[in-house]
Amino acid sequence: MVDPWTLIAGALCGAICFRIAVYRRDGARYRAGVSWLAYLLAVGTGCESLQITLSALLAQPAPTVSPFLLMVLIVLVVLVYRARGNVARILRMD
Repeated sequence: MVDPWTLIAGALCGAICFRIAVYRRDGARYRAGVSWLAYLLAVGTGCESLQITLSALLAQPAPTVSPFLLMVLIVLVVLVYRARGNVARILRMD
């Protein structure tokens, strides 16, 4: 059985991955470094979500997630959705 904190973390990771994956540039300029960061963020959160989902479906033990990591994921999902998936807008320092 997977604990509720881990299931919530998996859902948040899936939401982050989904929003970054469906991002449309619409005239924004391409920057290779930001694209790599977005790619790594999407792959990392997507794989974590997939691992948690599969372990819940197959009734295997999943690594537990701390409530403190859950707070970080909540902040990250809010930032990603406010920026509409644009990682460069999250990294901007103005």
